[in-house]
Amino acid sequence: MTAPPAPDAPPGALTARPGVGDAPGDGPDVSWARTAQGTTVATAPRTARHDAPARPRPPRRGQHVEPQVDRPNGSQSAARIMRGWGPLAGFVAALLLMSLLIPTKGPVVVTEFTSADDAAASGGKSSAGSGAGTSTGDVAGTQAQTGGAPPGAEVCPDRTVQVPGDPYSPPCFAFSADNGGATTKGVTGDKIVVTARMSRGTGFQDALQQAAGADISDTPEDLMRTMEALAEYFNTRFQLYGRKIEFKFFFGKGDSTVEVLGGGQEGAEADAVQVAEELGAFAELNATTPPFADALSRRNVMNFGAPYMSREWLTQRRPYSWSQLTDCSIVVETTAEYLNKRLAGKPASHAGPGLQGKPRSVGLVAPENSWYQECVKAGRAVVDKAGNSSLLVADEKYKLDLGLMSNQATNLIAKLKSTGATTILCGCDPVMLVFMTQKAEEQDYHPEWIVSGVAFSDQDMVGQLFQQDQWQRAFGISYAGAPQPLRASFGYNAYKSVRDDEPAFSVDLIYYQMYMLAIGLQMAGPQLTPETFEQGMFNYPGGTGPAGTWKFGANQYTPTQDAREVWYSRDTRSTQNGEVGAYIDTSPGTRYPVGQWPAGDPPVFQGG
Repeated sequence: MTAPPAPDAPPGALTARPGVGDAPGDGPDVSWARTAQGTTVATAPRTARHDAPARPRPPRRGQHVEPQVDRPNGSQSAARIMRGWGPLAGFVAALLLMSLLIPTKGPVVVTEFTSADDAAASGGKSSAGSGAGTSTGDVAGTQAQTGGAPPGAEVCPDRTVQVPGDPYSPPCFAFSADNGGATTKGVTGDKIVVTARMSRGTGFQDALQQAAGADISDTPEDLMRTMEALAEYFNTRFQLYGRKIEFKFFFGKGDSTVEVLGGGQEGAEADAVQVAEELGAFAELNATTPPFADALSRRNVMNFGAPYMSREWLTQRRPYSWSQLTDCSIVVETTAEYLNKRLAGKPASHAGPGLQGKPRSVGLVAPENSWYQECVKAGRAVVDKAGNSSLLVADEKYKLDLGLMSNQATNLIAKLKSTGATTILCGCDPVMLVFMTQKAEEQDYHPEWIVSGVAFSDQDMVGQLFQQDQWQRAFGISYAGAPQPLRASFGYNAYKSVRDDEPAFSVDLIYYQMYMLAIGLQMAGPQLTPETFEQGMFNYPGGTGPAGTWKFGANQYTPTQDAREVWYSRDTRSTQNGEVGAYIDTSPGTRYPVGQWPAGDPPVFQGG
C-alpha cells in the first residue's frame, strides 16, 4: 500500500518521491544495485522522501531564451525545439520532437481510483483501476469495448473497461487465483522486470546547445523519475495479476545517435546482452533504435520504440518488437493513396507566386537511412502502379545530422526549385522542416507543403515552429487525434495522480510507450510470456483518442490504424497551447483507413 496523501494533495497523489541520479555517488536520492555479474544498475529507492527539494526548472514559455539560430518565427521557436530534444536514449532528434507536450498552463486533472489491494480488502475480487477518469477539453474518442477475458481471468462484474474515461482502456478483468509465478524470463509471482537504457553522452546535447543556445532539460534523472511514477500509475490501475512493473535503469555502452544512422552495432549488442542476461528483463522500454531493437529481439526480450520501421521488419522480429510510432508501411501506403486520389492530375491550386495553377508535380524528401528508403521505394511503387509516376519529379535524401541540416536544407530547396516541383512531400524530422521552410522563403520558392504526419509535424506546436509564410500552404495527413490542451493530457495527469512535482517534458511519449506495454501485460492474462503478450495485443479491442486510432493484429505491431485530413491555419489559435497557428480538420471526426480515402480535391483552406 502507498503512504497516505499529504494534506491538500489531490486525490490519488502519493507522498513518496523516489529520486534517481546520474551515476553512483551523484546524490542521496539514488539507490544502486549490483548484479551478480558486477554491473551497477540504477533503481528507485524504496523509502519515501517528504522533503526532497523541487528541481530548478528551465525557462518556460514566456521567459526569454536567447536563440542562436536564424528563424523568423519568434524568439522562442528554437528553444522549444531544443528543449524537446532531450537525452532520452534512442529518441533521436531527427525523429522525435517532444516539445509539443511541454506542460505550460491549464487545469490539472486528477484520476481517482480504487487499487486492486483496496478492492480485495473490501471483500470483492481484484479489478485493479476502478474509478472514474475525467479530463478537461474536448477529447474525441471511442472507448474500447469488452472482449473475452484471457485464461485465468474473468470479466469484471461492475464495469466493461479497466479505466473508465480513458479512450484506450482495455476491457476490465478480475483475478483472484494463482498467477503461475515465474512464467518466463523477467517474470516472477510479484514482478515484471522492465529495463530502460539511458545515455550518458553529451555530444549530441552540446551540438544542440551550440545550434540554439537553449537549455536541454530532460536529464536522465527526469526520465527515470517519470518512468517510475508512470509505473506506479499502471501498477495500480491496470490488472497485472498480482505482479508489478519493476524498472531497472542502466547506462548503455551503445550510442543511440550512431545507431539510428545505421552504425553502432557492437554497442547495441553489448547493451542487449546486459538487458537479457545480466538484468534478466522481460522487456526493454527504450529500444528506440533499429540495431538495439534487433539485438533485443534476437535475445527474446520484448522491446518498444523502434521508429517508423516497416511492417516486414517488425513482423520478422515477432513477437518481440513493438512501437507507438506508425510503421512506415502504413505511412507510405496512406501517403501514396493520398497522392493518387487527392493530388494527381490536378493543378497546384494552393502553391504560391510562380507556381500556383501549374500542373502539380511532387518532390519527395526523406532520410537516407536504408530502412526509410525501402519504405520510400514501396510508396513510389504504389504511385507508379496507379499510373501516376510522372507526378513525382524529384526524390531527395538527407543525412540525419544536426550540424549539417542547415546546409543540406539550402541544397535540397535549390534542387527542388530547379526541378519545378510545385509541391514538397517531406517525410522529415521537424528541425529539417524548420530549415527547409526558412530556405524556401529565402530562395523565393513558394510550393505547396504536404503534411506527412511523421515525427509530430502534424501537431500545432510543431507547425508553429516552421516559417509561417511557407507553412500557410501546408495540408495533408495526421495520424494523431485532436490535440489536448497542455497540462490536460493523459500522460501528464497520470504522472500528477501519483506525484506532486513536474514530470519530464517527454512525459506523454513515455506514457504512450508504457501504455502499449501495459495493454499487453493485462491482455496476456496471468500466464505471461512473449507469446501470450502478442496474443493479448491482438485481442485488444482498440480505441480512438488523442494518439489516433489504436488496434493491433497479425502483421500490425504499431497501433496506428487510420488518419485524418488537415490543413494549417497560421491565423487560428491553437487549443493545444493557446498560441496562433493550428491544424484544422477538413471533416472533424472523420478518419480514413488505408484504401478508404475519397477521391477529389482536398477541401482545405476553407474557413478556420
